[in-house]
Amino acid sequence: MKNNKIVISFVLVTSMVFGMTSCSMFDDAGKQCTEVGDEFMEALIDRNVEDMAELCTDEDEALEIFIPYCGDMEAVKAILSNATYEAGKPECKTKDKKGEIEYTLTLPDYEACLDEDPEDMDELEDLLEDTDETIEIKVTLEFKLKKDEWLIDNVEDIAEDVFGDLYDVDWGFESPLVSSIDYFYFDSRDENDVYTDTNHLKFNVYFTEEIEEDLTFNVVKDGVVVFEDDVNYIGIYDQADCYIEPSDLGVSEFEVGEYTFNVYDSHGGLIASATCSVA
Repeated sequence: MKNNKIVISFVLVTSMVFGMTSCSMFDDAGKQCTEVGDEFMEALIDRNVEDMAELCTDEDEALEIFIPYCGDMEAVKAILSNATYEAGKPECKTKDKKGEIEYTLTLPDYEACLDEDPEDMDELEDLLEDTDETIEIKVTLEFKLKKDEWLIDNVEDIAEDVFGDLYDVDWGFESPLVSSIDYFYFDSRDENDVYTDTNHLKFNVYFTEEIEEDLTFNVVKDGVVVFEDDVNYIGIYDQADCYIEPSDLGVSEFEVGEYTFNVYDSHGGLIASATCSVA
């Protein structure tokens, strides 16, 4: 009888140990998170905002946050096209329904390239492709398990970590179209470019000749790009119209503060930059 008790006890202990370890042995949450994370990082490097958003818990929020960073900024596109990434150890558990992975994003050292004083975007692209110097950015992807699917949940942090510095760089060269500028201004009707009780911000650039290429502009507030779009031409192609409303920023009214408008040519060269204020 004693031997039977020993056998039964052994079986119970073995069952308990197996039960406690089986979840960790067969939980492939780490693998699933890594697959999703790798797919997201590939889309980020390609700046494919739709694919990025589909891998996030709140697709609409992701689109709103990432779209301003995934426009036609040629310099950022050139840097990311030469980027690589590596996933760290996944810390994801099905029972917790959450996890995270720290990725290392390796970029060509664009600061070293800019030290070479490139004259235009083409020269910068060549420098980025040829340099052996790199910059590493640590990017933590946080995951949540949602309907048996692992999705990314910290899009705002990711956008800041990856794009924040890139969109605050003085690329050191300006567009040849600068010589074609006649004048530019805000329509605030205030000599200090201050808007009060406004439903829009409008920045106009007038050229001395017709412009035959597509221009883009972005709007920066507190060091962060909050909007980016193509420039609208008014009449003949000698007036660039940069116009935004609060809804473009996802708000019902503009926040008080300074808004910088930057206008770029099709190669990412800066044409004009000016700052207005909302009071």
